Formats: sequence, C-alpha cells, structure tokens
Amino acid sequence: MYKQSIREKVISGAFWKFAERIIAQLVSLLVSIVIARLLSPSDYGVVSIVTVFFSFANVIISGGLNTALVQKKEADEDDYNTVFTISIILAVILYLVMFLSAPFIAEIYKQPILKNLIRVLGVSLPLYAMKSVVCAYISSNLQFRKFFFATLGGTLVSAVVGIMFALNGFGAWALVAQQLTNTTIDTLILFIITRLRLTFKIAFSKARGLVQYGYKIFLSSLLGVAINQVNPLFIGLKYTSADLSFYTKGRSFPETLSSSMTYTISSVLFPALSKYQDDKERLLQYTRLYMRVSSFVVFPVMLGFAGIAKSFVLTLLGEKWLPSVYYIQIASFATMFDVVAAGNCETIKAMGRSDVFLKIEIIKKIGYFVTLIAFLVFSNSPQVLALSLLVCTIIQVGINSIPNRKLIKYGGMQQMMDVFPNLASAIIMFFVVNIVGNIHINIVIVLCLQILAGICVYLFIAIITKNKSMNTLINIIRERGK
Repeated sequence: MYKQSIREKVISGAFWKFAERIIAQLVSLLVSIVIARLLSPSDYGVVSIVTVFFSFANVIISGGLNTALVQKKEADEDDYNTVFTISIILAVILYLVMFLSAPFIAEIYKQPILKNLIRVLGVSLPLYAMKSVVCAYISSNLQFRKFFFATLGGTLVSAVVGIMFALNGFGAWALVAQQLTNTTIDTLILFIITRLRLTFKIAFSKARGLVQYGYKIFLSSLLGVAINQVNPLFIGLKYTSADLSFYTKGRSFPETLSSSMTYTISSVLFPALSKYQDDKERLLQYTRLYMRVSSFVVFPVMLGFAGIAKSFVLTLLGEKWLPSVYYIQIASFATMFDVVAAGNCETIKAMGRSDVFLKIEIIKKIGYFVTLIAFLVFSNSPQVLALSLLVCTIIQVGINSIPNRKLIKYGGMQQMMDVFPNLASAIIMFFVVNIVGNIHINIVIVLCLQILAGICVYLFIAIITKNKSMNTLINIIRERGK
C-alpha cells in the first residue's frame, strides 16, 4: 500500500512538474523573443556577465544543504530552520562581497554599468536563500503541484515588468528587473501556499549531519558551475559583449529546453528514489524507467531544435541574432544527453552516496578543465571555444555511468541499449528536418513544415518499431488519467 502511494505521488508529481515547466518556458520563450527584438545583443552580453557571478553565489547559498533535506528520510522543524538560517547568513555575506567588488568587476570587463547592475540584482540573493528551503520542503513531501502556481505567478508578473522596461528604453535594466521580479513573486507565493514557518535558529546537532552529506554535493555543484561558466567568463573578457550575447543566447534556448525536461523528471525522481534508497531492485527499476521515458521525449526535442535553429532565429528573433544559430546547434547536441547523466546522478544521491557523487564530479571536472584549457589555448574564435561543450558532455555521460554499474548493476552499455532506439529515431528525424529546411519559401512556413515533419517522422518510427519507451509513457499518462 505504501509503495503504491509513492508511485501515485511520483506520477502526479511528474504531471505537475511538467505542467509547471511547460507553462514557465512557453511564457519565458515568448518574453525572451519580444525583449530580444527590443534590446541589442550588447545589452544581453552585459547581463550575461552578471549572471555568471550570481550562478556561483546561488550554489554557495544552498551549500548542498537543500539536497540533504530532501534526501533525509524524516527532516523535522529543526532541520529546516537550521538550513534556513545558514542560507540567509551566507546570502547576506555574499551580497556584501558582491556589493564591494562590483566596481572592480566593472573595471575588469570595461563595462561601467556592471557596478549598479550587480548591486541591484544582489537583492535577490536572500530571496533565493528563502526560496531554496521552501523548495526542499515541497520536493521532500512530493507536493509538486505547489510549484506550478508559484512559477506561473512569478513568470507572468516578471514578463510584464521586463517588457515594460524594455519598451521604455531601459536596455539591460529590463532583464535585471525581470529576474528580480520573478524571484520575488515566486518566493512570496511559495511561502503563502506552503504556510511554512521558518525561524532563525541553528540546531548544531542537526547541522553536523546535514553538512556531512551536503558539503560533498556543494563541492560538486560548485565545480559544475565553475566549468559551465568558464566559457562565458573568457568570451566576455577576450571578445566583445555582442559575441558573448550570441553565445549565451544560443546556449540559452537548448539548455532551457533540456534542463526543463530533465529537471521536471529529476525533481520527482530523486525524492522517489530516496524512499527506496535501501531497495536496489526498486532503484534499478525507477532508474531504467527514467532513462527510457526521458530520452524518448528529450532526444527528438533537442535534435529537432538543432534542425530548425536557423528558421527559428530568422522567424522569431530577427537577422541581428543569426550568429547565435551555430551556438544553438552545438548546445542542442551537447545537452540532449543531460538526461542520461542526470539519471545516474540522482540514483547515486538518493542512495546517500554523496561521497561517490563527489568523487565522480571531481574526476569529471578534471576532464572538463583539461578540455577547456586545450580549447582556450588553441581556439581563435568563440565558435571553436563553444565546441568544448560537446566534448565535455561526452566525458560527463561516460563517467556518470561508472558508479551505477556497481551500485545497482546498471552500467553504461546497458544504459545506451535502453536509450539507443530513441537516439536512432531522433537522428533520422534530424536529417529529415534539415532537408525540409532547404525549401525556398516563406521562412515562417518552412519553420512550421519542419516542426510538423519532425513530429510525424519520429512518431511514425516509434509506432512501426513498437518503441517500448513510447508504450511506457502512454501507460504513465493513462494511469494519471485514472
């Protein structure tokens, strides 16, 4: 009975997380398109520099403690209050650091506007600290429906604010206002609907256990952010802000798509797996389910997006953003395998093996670092530097699969066998979409034909090959309907 209830929560959670991400990303996509037409690539480039530093700050604030809360079987009030207090203290310290260092950052990048942008956006750090604890509470209790309403409210209100600022000629400030509004509204709604009461209190006995698990997750996350942000940091320093904007804009669309889908499934998978952390057979079952279903959805979306990249940019963003097409394609190829890597990571974390997680992250990051240094040394353009994303992804997928070969008897070869039918179908679909893209008619019509052709080809292949992943997904949807 208990296991069945968990299964129902997983299915329900997946539904609401998917709905949340789809709504949020659709609105964000529309807003991004509107604002991209109103702002210059240089405006985006300046904000991209700011985003790099805040990516590091957000990882430090959470410190892996939020993951520790979700993983812990019976986290109580003292656990949540402890994490809340530590997170707020870290957020305030980081804001002071960023406030004082803002002039130096602006001088290094030769962008005077960076000083004020950093100081204003830094207000979001304490808000992020509060939000992260509430999110941990919701995830731990599999109450993912609450994310839907918070995300919807934050996304819609921030969209209006961002567009209004852009229309009134505020440039880069439009993007800052949008981000700050989104964080504020999202956090406020989550606190209201969860009715979670947090106080400034540190239970040191609780803190020790949480830190013991969380610091390893923190170090691995910090390494991950460091690697991901190396390219933007160097492109911003070595090339122009416009070059950086093409790179970040090109990365943002496929990474948003991939992370939204991966996050949707992973955020449900991890709490569910944590319930069965001592049952290896059940862990294997859920991990294989994740690999098959997620790859069935993510692979065609990412390869399809790579195929329509040029039509997409010309139709929705305009010719001034054409240099971003190359980066969209590279990022699409690179991020499509994130679901495979994430499935392995979530299983390892759910088993409480943060030590293993940290070890593989260190090994991965060493490989990443060597790769990035090689590209930085030998690249003479941001386009060449961007290829490091693809190489790093291949490294990540391979290394992430190693521990689970021993932990749950699910190695890399078995994983590739599970996802290969979906990969092969998606590759065929990609070539068809590219062929359709060469038709010389109105670009909007071409885009529509590419999308339609991609969907039809992929589903046709899935049907005639009797794809097991598709059947599993259909069964999950049917269970949800009941």
